[in-house]
Amino acid sequence: MIEIIPVKERTVNMVDTDKVFYIPNGEKCLSMTEKYNWAIENIILKENQTDEIICFRHLDTEIRTPADVCEYKLSNMFSDKKIGCAGLIGTIQLEASCTWWSPNREVNGSGAIIQGGVRQKLDSEGKPLVDAEGNQILENIEYPMNDHPGVHDYLATVDGCCMFFPKRIFEEGFRFDTALKEYHFYDCDICLQLLEKGYKISTIDILVKHQSSGIPSPNFRELGQIFFNKWNKKVHGQWPISRLTKFYNDDDQQTNN
Repeated sequence: MIEIIPVKERTVNMVDTDKVFYIPNGEKCLSMTEKYNWAIENIILKENQTDEIICFRHLDTEIRTPADVCEYKLSNMFSDKKIGCAGLIGTIQLEASCTWWSPNREVNGSGAIIQGGVRQKLDSEGKPLVDAEGNQILENIEYPMNDHPGVHDYLATVDGCCMFFPKRIFEEGFRFDTALKEYHFYDCDICLQLLEKGYKISTIDILVKHQSSGIPSPNFRELGQIFFNKWNKKVHGQWPISRLTKFYNDDDQQTNN
């Protein structure tokens, strides 16, 4: 399994191996989707690259399941050539909000992940602790986010913090939409691209921690509108989008299902 990790710039701890590649900002790849597409062309599809499972993950994720177990589970999942993408957590149907976590997450959410964060440390009585100068004392926390654990191959999209693909998807020409920058909506887009062509989107029971503040980028709404306009046209305004959705091309012909 190859892991592709986008970063702004390398640090001394970010050393490429034959399995893990850090993609820093470059002249022609400043956004995350540009970095991912660069990695597809220059790493994943190189003639001497034989790994069949590709992982795109954020720097703030940590895969805790051993690599050989990950590869075993993913190889089995991708063996029937029906599943185009696997992730940890996502939604059965994507609402017009274009966010997989809202609304109706308690009904539509699927998968499981460990979420990490930072909070003010409390004493035994639940009172906030501060240091000698009155500053908050912070601590790292983690907690399970279990919407509907297990393997489910009927999703609309999975979260982009950690996504797995069979290499053949990129050999067929699938790419990330570079109009969707930062850390938003590109994951939903690649999943809908796959659904449009008849592939399934699935969760996978692999243990991953995501250490995230949950703060969206300043252009979150702008990117959401770009995504909505693109797919609203393709589904003729019929939301929510799910594995049963009918997609249309520019000539108003159904393209799958």
